[in-house]
Amino acid sequence: MKTALILGISGNFGAQMAMALHGENWQIRALVRDKSKAPNWISSENVWLGDASDEKTVEQAAAGVDLIVYGVNPTYDRWPQDALRLLEPSVRVAEKHNLRLLFPGNVYNFAPSSEPITEDTSMSPVTEKGVIRVNMEQRLRLASQQGASITIVRAGDYIGPKTQLGWLDAILKQKQDRATMQFPHDEQHEHFWCYLPDFCANTAKLMSLPQSRFEVWHDEGLTLSQKDWQQAFLANGQLLKTTRFSWWLLKVIGFFKPVIGEVVKMQYLWQQPVILSGKKMRKALGENFQSTPLSEILLTLQTGQ
Repeated sequence: MKTALILGISGNFGAQMAMALHGENWQIRALVRDKSKAPNWISSENVWLGDASDEKTVEQAAAGVDLIVYGVNPTYDRWPQDALRLLEPSVRVAEKHNLRLLFPGNVYNFAPSSEPITEDTSMSPVTEKGVIRVNMEQRLRLASQQGASITIVRAGDYIGPKTQLGWLDAILKQKQDRATMQFPHDEQHEHFWCYLPDFCANTAKLMSLPQSRFEVWHDEGLTLSQKDWQQAFLANGQLLKTTRFSWWLLKVIGFFKPVIGEVVKMQYLWQQPVILSGKKMRKALGENFQSTPLSEILLTLQTGQ
């Protein structure tokens, strides 16, 4: 049985990825600062207490594992100070012990494009956060030349029954027979979402396939317009009331709360298309590729399961 060390298991990606790998018969080990944050299905001997920013701690926790899952994510306004700093200890451990490191990427690396973005598309960030993401991936590429093996899986905005602090939490309110959604974009725009349970299930399956020392995969995701949401709710017998999201209010709040100010800087993602092509992943997994229709996703969001 293979073993994966999860860093950031209390976060959206870390928690879901741990469950997905567990479902593929991986043994799961977690490094946490607070043992109460570890899922109760992980045995106590596989819960390590410590900080992922400390290289020695990560090295001890990673002893004997086959994979490091990097789910650490600094607060949105601390990326310039913390993103690369927090990544470095895990990368060094992977280099030193010839381990594979799984890293969740996103669309920030790329400029808006009228065509779906492939794994081979040149990175061209248009924001500070995009530059930081490119720098992180460049560090990972270097690690793949210095002993580590790297798998990057890029995706859109996470949605799922157990996700925390995501966009959908802020803009969607569901009741039994109706829902209200504040759209941050107009009727023509198609936004790129990621259903996290599908994404992590597919990623877990990828980890059993042969991969190069530096492998990049894109999630197929969900490319959705306002009409797509309306049709999915209607299929479930729900009416969707749509309103416009108050970007102006968010901008005002951003003057006083740095985290919100950073969110406003990414508004272009709701105005211009930044869509990933998931053809490579779908082809690699074939009939094992998992994809849930939006109408079914909405039911899981409503029940929280």
